[in-house]
Amino acid sequence: MEIQQFVTCRGFRTNTYIIDNKIIIDPGEDVGQFVSRENEFIVLLTHGHFDHILGLPEIKIKELYLHPLDDELLKNPKLNLSFLLGTPFSWIDSWKDISEAYEIIHTPGHTPGSCVIYIDNYLFTGDTLFFDSIGRTDLPNSSPEDMERSLKILKEFLMSLPKDTIIAPGHMRTGTIVEVLENNPFLKVI
Repeated sequence: MEIQQFVTCRGFRTNTYIIDNKIIIDPGEDVGQFVSRENEFIVLLTHGHFDHILGLPEIKIKELYLHPLDDELLKNPKLNLSFLLGTPFSWIDSWKDISEAYEIIHTPGHTPGSCVIYIDNYLFTGDTLFFDSIGRTDLPNSSPEDMERSLKILKEFLMSLPKDTIIAPGHMRTGTIVEVLENNPFLKVI
């Protein structure tokens, strides 16, 4: 499996991942400069905030996958926060339930439908878990209580995986499970 990581979405520095030139995870704005408009892609979203979806119009989409609880974020510029940029964005085209096609861990907290996607030796954690931090829980539809529960479940799952499994977050640097467990203070206190 070949995974490419690109930083997209202007000052928000969103990590967009492309797997085998067939799957795109979290297409931030400007993802189009890294892919051919001729290729069709399966798109997986870890959640529905603007910095993870603004690249959708830039790519040819074969199938789009999302957790159903983030459907409203796709449709509503106030909920996906794109209205803050002065260019409201909504996505009303069809999508499929990611939990029916991919191995995920539902991790509400940052958004109701936040999820971690597990593919081979990679965990794509979106804005649930970063190398040394976690996603914000002070935004519309976020919940500190849900995040705490999600982190407990996620930590238990991490402990069951090979230690060289890669944590590939929505922002900042990647690392192995061992590195993240050593460096992330939020995982140490749960």
